[in-house]
Parts: sequence; structure tokens; C-alpha cells
Amino acid sequence: MAILVIIIATLYVYHRIPFKFDYMGYTEKIWAHRVNSLEKLNYTQKHYAGIELDVVYDLKTNTFDVNHPPAKSIGLTLDTYFSSLNEKNNIGIWLDFKNLNEENEQESLIKLKELIKKHELIPQYMIVESQSPEYLFGFKQEGFKTSFYLPSSLNRLSNEELIAKVLEIKTKIKNYPTNAISTNSVDYSIIAKHFPNEKKYLWNIDGLYNTRIFKNFFLNRKVLKDPKVEVLLVRVTRGIGNR
Repeated sequence: MAILVIIIATLYVYHRIPFKFDYMGYTEKIWAHRVNSLEKLNYTQKHYAGIELDVVYDLKTNTFDVNHPPAKSIGLTLDTYFSSLNEKNNIGIWLDFKNLNEENEQESLIKLKELIKKHELIPQYMIVESQSPEYLFGFKQEGFKTSFYLPSSLNRLSNEELIAKVLEIKTKIKNYPTNAISTNSVDYSIIAKHFPNEKKYLWNIDGLYNTRIFKNFFLNRKVLKDPKVEVLLVRVTRGIGNR
């Protein structure tokens, strides 16, 4: 019983330590999830190898809004966000592009290239993710890393439904190749089995440690050891700036 208490206490403390320490030798894979405010950015860029943020492109104003719908926008543009980066090319940036479509594909690419040039960023350090891989080709051609955001909760499907969904995903990957695929780590065992050769960007919003569910620790360990997994996003909760 005493040993169990010590383990829980240790995990609880580690859960609150900024991840500059060497987490099983995979620190560079640990990125911060949903960094959608300047307050959170100011903290995470000091302690994590990379950051993930959500963007919505407005065709009328030709701007990227840093926001995760249905949350209300706070008027934070990607231009302003990039201006707040300290060491611009020493941190990975993952853009979860929420509304990439046929209508805004070209204009949003032009705008992103403009921002990259203005803020002296390097496309190869940036991931552009979308649930519509058919519109990511141009971004990939321009040197950005691209990722196909897979359908969620594959683990909840029946075997028959899963087989059909996997075939659907494989068809999209073949027709619209991206640099990687991305999904919640709860589906890791499924994608590792059915897409063993694809590079993977994953997230675990429970964080690296979970004092309530020990299996979370072992899942993260397994995920991080996989050479095909290049990024694992983890939740970062701050006193302010959580959006």
C-alpha cells in the first residue's frame, strides 16, 4: 500500500512539472496541445518542443483566426500569434486547420506563405493538419509537413464498421498522400496495426501521467517508443489562457 501511495504521489508531481526534463529520452516528441492564447503560448514555448493551435481561415478578411470552434473568437490572428514567438525556428508548430476546403485552399496557402516570410519561419518546421487531405497538396508542395486528421473513435466501431472505415482511409491516403496521419492516441493500437508504415502525429489530452488511470502512462510509453510516431500532444492547463 505504501509503495502504491509513493507511485501515485510521484506521478502527481511529475504531471505538474514543465516537460523540459528528459521524458524517457523522447522530450523532442512532446508538444503542447491547444495553445490558443498568447498567455498559454508564452508558457509552453519555454517548456515544450512544439505547440499545436487551431486556426480558422476567413476568406473575406484574408486572415487566420486562432480559435477552436464552437468557442467564441477572441480576435487573435495568426499574424499576432507568430509575432509572439520567441525562438521562431527552435519550436515545432502544428496548425489544426479547422475549415480548409475547396473554396479557400489557394487563398489560405498564399496567406500562410506570406506570414511565414514576414515572420522568418521555416515551413519544414510546421505541420498543417486537416480532415480533408485532398486540399493539402499545395501545402505539401510548398514544403510544409501535412497530416490527414483521421476520423475519430475508431476503437468504438464494430469489427465490420472498422474494416470499412480502414479501407476508406487507405483509399484517401493513396489518392491524397500526406506526410503523416494524426489521431487521438486511444486509437493507437488500431492505426499501428492497419497503417504501420505511415508517420504519425498523435495526441493524448489526459497528459503524460494520469493518477487515476495507470494504463495512460504505459500507453504513452508505448506510443513514444514507436519510431513512426513523431509527435505526441499533451494537455497543458494554466491558470489563464485555456481555450
